[in-house]
Amino acid sequence: MIWLWLPLLIVMALWLWPRAFARAVSGRVEGFLTASRAEMNPGDEVSLCVTLVNRSWMPIPLAEVEIELPPQLSFHCEQASRLGRVALSVLPRRQADIEFRAYAWRRGPAHPVQARAALSEGLGLLDTHIALDNRVSLAVRPRQLRVGPHFPFAPSGWMTRESRAFPDETALRSVRPYVMGDPVRHIHWRASARLGQLMVKEFFTTEAPDWAIVLSAQATDPYWAGALHPDTFDAMCEQALAIAQWLTRGGGRVDFATNAACGNRQRATIAWLSAEGVASLLAHAQPIATCDLDALATALARSPSSPRHWIVLSPRAEGAAKSWTSRFGVQVTWISARPSAEEDRQDATVEASHDANR
Repeated sequence: MIWLWLPLLIVMALWLWPRAFARAVSGRVEGFLTASRAEMNPGDEVSLCVTLVNRSWMPIPLAEVEIELPPQLSFHCEQASRLGRVALSVLPRRQADIEFRAYAWRRGPAHPVQARAALSEGLGLLDTHIALDNRVSLAVRPRQLRVGPHFPFAPSGWMTRESRAFPDETALRSVRPYVMGDPVRHIHWRASARLGQLMVKEFFTTEAPDWAIVLSAQATDPYWAGALHPDTFDAMCEQALAIAQWLTRGGGRVDFATNAACGNRQRATIAWLSAEGVASLLAHAQPIATCDLDALATALARSPSSPRHWIVLSPRAEGAAKSWTSRFGVQVTWISARPSAEEDRQDATVEASHDANR
């Protein structure tokens, strides 16, 4: 007779166990995601830590954690890989820490990392999903380009020259890690030996660079009619950062203006920034224009201590430079950035696929 009840008991156990497990762990398992940093340079490594806390008396036979990275991050340093999974078990009243290694793949503004966790009773009959407290939002700075020894942008013969007046090599300000292109005579050998890496002296400047960098994200007229291609905007950000690093190589700041949306800022940005500040700002920039380029130029010309020389990076052809010279009394160097042939082929492929789907 017992052999007749045994299959029924097994079926009842299989039906009751998943529901009892879900009820036991509901509200008693917490999880959150943290990161070791908030901004990165391309190629840098970041540690993503997922913590699962089991406050119940029920063991978790199988917990599956899945992380989906934003486009600017990858789990591999040599190829794009945005999805990561791991499975583990958690004992009662215990905590489990899972560490993922991610790499900065390309420039991109801060986007939240998507993280999910599913708890299983071990039989795979019913999964219990829990919400992870996501505290991670990573931004990747533009790739650093090397600028040649001769600065190519010198309107009307004016150029910031490296001399005893700029920078003032008699007034040491601080030291920083060596960057390719720094003069060898500026290496601080004692600090390099003490820290185990090449360190370079930074000096106070006796003459501030009279330059402004204008980065335009306006691709159409009017500015709100279309967005700029992300690859083109990334190339413009790299050029803007390289120019800012060259102008501030002896210390000091440069007047930086952009109409691109930067983080939560929905207006144009005009500020005197160091090269580090420009890199941090461009890490959060998006290829979306918040105002017209002419309105940005007018605001820059009316700002206090507006420089006399402007370097304008724009995806559009030079058109307003001559009028700005007469209106604002400034000298303009215009750099036009055009989408590459590969980007055009990608856009054509996307449009063809949309037409085929229709």
